Amino acid sequence: MTTTAFTWILLLWLVAIAVMDLRSRKVRNWMVLLGLATGLAALFGGAQPFDMLAWQGLAGMAVAFVALLPLYAIRWMGAGDVKFAAVAGLWFGLSPYLLAIWLGASLLAGLHSMVVLGCRSLLRSPQGALLLARLPLLQPVLAAGADAPANDRPRGPQRSIPYAGYMALVAIVLMMRNSVPFQG
Repeated sequence: MTTTAFTWILLLWLVAIAVMDLRSRKVRNWMVLLGLATGLAALFGGAQPFDMLAWQGLAGMAVAFVALLPLYAIRWMGAGDVKFAAVAGLWFGLSPYLLAIWLGASLLAGLHSMVVLGCRSLLRSPQGALLLARLPLLQPVLAAGADAPANDRPRGPQRSIPYAGYMALVAIVLMMRNSVPFQG
């Protein structure tokens, strides 16, 4: 396969990961393995979209995994996020792109957290009650678990941050701006 074909495969994989994680807050193992297999094929087949050497891709994978594994260990990040980051490291290599993906995703995750906290604060105020009374369609979205104490709320998708989805979105933007096959 050519570099252009692998560029499109990477783009489609990133879109699928972003949709999957943003929608369900899960990154399926088969999707991670698909990205790993195609990334290795591109890297060792000489058709890597970012023209890097094999050691750069493998180093990017190792650094991403080692850097994010402690966040999984302390339960700040899901295992799927760490595995996705490692495969993204394989594709983007040990490069400024990888750092930009982490920083961009962290900014999006921080914004996500601020919006969630802002909505919770708003719902506890008199203005929040008025907002819900006037916009009943927002009630299921904004009021999910807002009345329950933090310990009683169910843990899971409704409370997690789709970090892999945000990493994928940042990677898509970087690809669209910097990948040679998209510019020609």
